[in-house]
Amino acid sequence: MPPAPAVTSVYFQTETPAATFTALPTTTLLPTETPAPTETPVPTITPTSTPSFASIERVLIVSFDGLRPDAISEAPMPNVLKLVEGGAYSFTSDRTIDYPATSPSHASMLSGLCMADHGVIYNKYFQYMGYSKGVDLFDLAHAAGMRTVMIVNKDKLRQLAEPETTDVFEVAYGEPAVGKAAVAQIEQGFGLMFVHFAGGDTRGHKFGWMSGEYMKVLRQGDDALGTMLTALKDNGLLETTLIMVTSDHGGHEKNHIGLVIEDYRIPWIVSGPGVVHVEITQAMYTMDTAVTAAYALGFPIQPEWAGIPIYEAFGFPQTVLHEEDPCHD
Repeated sequence: MPPAPAVTSVYFQTETPAATFTALPTTTLLPTETPAPTETPVPTITPTSTPSFASIERVLIVSFDGLRPDAISEAPMPNVLKLVEGGAYSFTSDRTIDYPATSPSHASMLSGLCMADHGVIYNKYFQYMGYSKGVDLFDLAHAAGMRTVMIVNKDKLRQLAEPETTDVFEVAYGEPAVGKAAVAQIEQGFGLMFVHFAGGDTRGHKFGWMSGEYMKVLRQGDDALGTMLTALKDNGLLETTLIMVTSDHGGHEKNHIGLVIEDYRIPWIVSGPGVVHVEITQAMYTMDTAVTAAYALGFPIQPEWAGIPIYEAFGFPQTVLHEEDPCHD
């Protein structure tokens, strides 16, 4: 992993960035016999920008399912490492939720909520359970009039956000296919895009985490990410896009059921306008991804969110910290 030099802030401000707290009402539906979306009334939102975020027009979140931070350099994943070289990152201090499984972890990643609050307490596709509850990142982006896209490698991730808040939801199988689908959407433009590569998790369960096959599929995913970065550049979007790379969980041997720290530890990488090159060493959780993205886009920070904005990634003092696991009673 590349060493992190001393923090050099590119942008300056005299006051600590203050998040705007706006409570939005939510309605929790009881399960019915037919699929029913979780109705989350969200008012019309006009994103506001601070000087450091003036050029952030969109956010791309990329999740490599089952990616251990130590596998990034061992695989290697050169496109991810390139983002690390110019961005903020954490390989040792970020962790997922107490139930390190794909659906619950991704729901926390995109909602900013603990599992008990977003309600995705299962790792299967149960349509009758509805969708992730609460005001999530896709709710806010859709309310702001942004084009929203989800490209995933597992159909159960449909339950991460209501269909009416995702302009495009596509399931693609295999890392090259996911990358190709993402490139097609980049060419059409977007405000918020979530891209999910599942190969690391699939190969980890079959061949073992850190095995040769696991490393091979990570390289394939990294190649696909490279095509996405090229598409952003070719379409004149790269300089105004905040790119976030992370994972839902790690793994060891052939599972990730929470027996060792390698099951919980996840990478967190942010690159783009206003981001400084720094290693984040404070305690972080997967919920911080949604909240940091919302902060960068000028969306209101919801008081019920368990995550916090990672100001340090933008060269600002980290005035809000996790004093303890926000999802552990």
